[in-house]
Amino acid sequence: MHRIPNILKRFRRDESGVALVEFSVFLPLFLLSFFVVVEFSRIFFSYQGAIVGVRDAARYLARVAEADICVTEPATPNNGTVTFAGSTTIAEGIVERTMYNESDVLPNNVSLTSVAVLVRCIVEPGEYRQANIPIVTVTANISITLPLGAILEFNGQPLLPPITPTIIDESRVFGV
Repeated sequence: MHRIPNILKRFRRDESGVALVEFSVFLPLFLLSFFVVVEFSRIFFSYQGAIVGVRDAARYLARVAEADICVTEPATPNNGTVTFAGSTTIAEGIVERTMYNESDVLPNNVSLTSVAVLVRCIVEPGEYRQANIPIVTVTANISITLPLGAILEFNGQPLLPPITPTIIDESRVFGV
């Protein structure tokens, strides 16, 4: 009977398995934080690629459009719009090519939803010195699926729905 308190004292002072217990508590938190950092950096990289793609598309379309597009095409007065044939497919190709897509290795978190091209004609001189200034506007809608979106579901409904930002860039048409 006198040995039981000695055994309990010795057991209480023994620290041989403490490191293993601390490691087993810390490892899942470390792996989760590492996963979140890597996934959000991939998403940010792809989103930046989409922004660069929209900017490149606007600049490219501003260079290939004719400088007198507002004069030759019928535009409505007071900053109307004109059509620019084939520009949407060109812009979509530029944005898709610029976006970094990792669908071969890992799941795709950033995807291009739609691209629209608009040519505005500034008829009244205001911020520009002359009238009939064409401005190319490229608008891209993208969908960002968050990394833990598929894991965090409640009753079949995702707790983290996809984010759908709109990226817009404009460039003045100088023509060729």
